[in-house]
Amino acid sequence: MSWNQPPPYPPLLPPSRPGWTRMRVIVPSAIGLFFLGVIVGSAGSSDNAEISGTAKPTVAATAKSTPPATATTDAAVEPAPTDTKAPTTKPTPTKPTVAPADAKPANPDTAKVPNFVGMVLQTAQDTAQAEGFFFLASHDSLGASRMQVLDRNWKVCTQNVAPGKTVSVDTKLDFGTVKLEESCP
Repeated sequence: MSWNQPPPYPPLLPPSRPGWTRMRVIVPSAIGLFFLGVIVGSAGSSDNAEISGTAKPTVAATAKSTPPATATTDAAVEPAPTDTKAPTTKPTPTKPTVAPADAKPANPDTAKVPNFVGMVLQTAQDTAQAEGFFFLASHDSLGASRMQVLDRNWKVCTQNVAPGKTVSVDTKLDFGTVKLEESCP
């Protein structure tokens, strides 16, 4: 072997690591840092009374402060008396409300069905839920079997229960809908 010839073996270089092996270190580290941030963020100082919802309001009595008296002569000046009492409030008496004898108590299990025709589907659903109806469905009135994914892009053309009818709140309300730019069939 001569000194001017390259060695018969390749030079020793550190082996290069493929990209997926670096991910075995980065991903767990990122997940660990995320959970560490969640733990540190949730461990902030908070008052237990605020969390439990049993906080009672407190009224702090403040005393009126008087500025210090400055005397220019040898005569003693007495400071003005301060009022340290908290103002007291008297509770206002409330009259009990009496229902008329002929009034029937409203049945909480029934409600009057509003007229939903012409409303945007999202508004119709919100109105139905405000009235107590939570079993709601909608379908494409044109028969194209399209799903109403974004309710704000659909309007109500028909409803399965007549408006003004008083029914159980467990009744299924089904809205026949079309896209806003389409006309009702």
